[in-house]
Amino acid sequence: MNLRKLQDKENFYLLLLALSFSLIAFKWIFSFISYDENIYLRIINETSDNYYYPLIKAFSDFDYNQLYVFGENNSKIISFPILSLLVNSIFLKLFGAYSFIILELFCTSIFLFIFISIFKEIGFSKHISIFLSLFIFILTELFKDISIININFINILTMNFESFYSLRFPRPLISNLFFFSFIYFTIKFLLTKDKFIKYLFYLTLLMGLSLNSFFYHFFAEVFLLVIVFIYKFQFSTFKIIIEKYKFFTLYVVLLLLFAAILQIQIYFSEEDYIERLGVFFLNFDQKEILIDYMIKFILKKEFIILFFTNSVFFYFIKNKAIKVFYFLFISTILATIFFILTFNKGVDYYHFFNLIIVSGILFLILAIIYYSNIFISNFLKENKIKYFSYLASFIVIIYFNFSHNLKVIDFKNLNDEKRNNLSEIVNFISNSEYFLDKNKKIFNLNKELAIWFIFNDYKNFSILPVSFWSPKKNELLEEELIASFKFLNLNKINFYNHIKNELKTWRFKNEFVYDYFGRKYIANSLITFKNNILDYTNIETEYIFSNNLLITHQVIIPKSEINRLLVKFDRTNKKINPDVVIIDKDDLSSNVKFNNLEYCLIFNNNQFQLFTRKNLTKECN
Repeated sequence: MNLRKLQDKENFYLLLLALSFSLIAFKWIFSFISYDENIYLRIINETSDNYYYPLIKAFSDFDYNQLYVFGENNSKIISFPILSLLVNSIFLKLFGAYSFIILELFCTSIFLFIFISIFKEIGFSKHISIFLSLFIFILTELFKDISIININFINILTMNFESFYSLRFPRPLISNLFFFSFIYFTIKFLLTKDKFIKYLFYLTLLMGLSLNSFFYHFFAEVFLLVIVFIYKFQFSTFKIIIEKYKFFTLYVVLLLLFAAILQIQIYFSEEDYIERLGVFFLNFDQKEILIDYMIKFILKKEFIILFFTNSVFFYFIKNKAIKVFYFLFISTILATIFFILTFNKGVDYYHFFNLIIVSGILFLILAIIYYSNIFISNFLKENKIKYFSYLASFIVIIYFNFSHNLKVIDFKNLNDEKRNNLSEIVNFISNSEYFLDKNKKIFNLNKELAIWFIFNDYKNFSILPVSFWSPKKNELLEEELIASFKFLNLNKINFYNHIKNELKTWRFKNEFVYDYFGRKYIANSLITFKNNILDYTNIETEYIFSNNLLITHQVIIPKSEINRLLVKFDRTNKKINPDVVIIDKDDLSSNVKFNNLEYCLIFNNNQFQLFTRKNLTKECN
């Protein structure tokens, strides 16, 4: 490589970093200006879906069955895919809290690099490719803003495109990059003449990573590779496989190794944890219901219009690189049909249908962009198109920052007091000699504060506010919950009021139950607890059947389970004796006046009270 090409390459990478910085910097600059807080707390507040952070922390410490309680450990390991959090865990180990900021910058740069490379393979100029990659990056935000016009079709697109790409950890921030990389290398595989074996290796590696991070992508990738392979070699397909059988054997073995990693983890996983993730087995009747739903989905006029429009564009477009996105659309359909017909165990089927809609719309967008570029090129000179792409890129960046960060400012105005209260108690704990001993047992139900404790290596808790963080058995979770209520002098009526089913605007969902029991009590027209529909009230049954079977976030505890838990409340004598008690005035202890004589109050603000055992601290005096 000559000096000029090397310099151009370095300049391109610097440009990518600059563009990525312009997309994510305002949020962090605004945060550091607005709040004086602990860095881990800042990460918890500024990044989305922080529920995964305790898992990232545990995996970075190579701890896969962390119960966050001292004593006997008879639980198995966490069943959440280990490789899905591999990148996050490595970066956390290397860079600590700042790894989340670094990853946002790093992943945004990779996203832009992938799509710039894809657009260049399609045939766009470098400058247009940069603009289009920025446009694709902001699609999720764009659909959110357009949804205010409240048109059903736009609302559906908005809901589905939330999974396309965003800065949400770890999915889609990292997992979707494997998927997009697979699309890019599939295009390279299709267009190359003599280096396809090399690209097959990359594709196999990416399929293995997808299988262990977001298996919905894996099935779509398998079908995409098969379709493109046949499309590329046609009648020579079997001849190529036979000629290169050594490479194909090696790639199959590599893929089997990735599959083995997943199966070994599942084998050693805690069964109760898998249940709380919402994984369930399908009987014959449920399989029929799911197949019937799939058929109705395919026969909907919206899907037929989408399929027909995509097929028309595919027929007229001669560009092979864009055709890959049509093949992707077909692959998502085939993957969904294959999975539903083949497997009798599943979770979150809506991801398959999301992929169908997103891939179908994405092909339409790319086809329209492709023809628009041809049309514009006939009227504008290359220099004008170049300046237009610069201006358009600038507008896209300004729009994204304005739209995204306006929401950040609105959120700040609503949550300033809560965030400041959280910062105050964190600062107090950080500066207290009492908390230098990280083995002290802590009672706390605030989720953000619990994550901060875990990030800072506290591992002894009377109760966890979110069961997703630990592979505890359901029995132990129930005992800890009941013991916590009794420790706070809450009675059985208080207990019932916190676990009873709550009707929201369009579904039943008690957030406390969802956090603590996960999706053990998932309830929709496909699956209910023990598949006993008679175990629900009339209004609950009505909502179970009226809500889409893909709705996996509706939780309803059946009548027999509520009765069992209430009986267990009376019979459970488990006691907890924490060294630290933190009362959050916004959680189940909001109406509690904690007056245990063995404890004294050492911190108090508008949201939190912090108590310690009198015999363990001088601060009581």
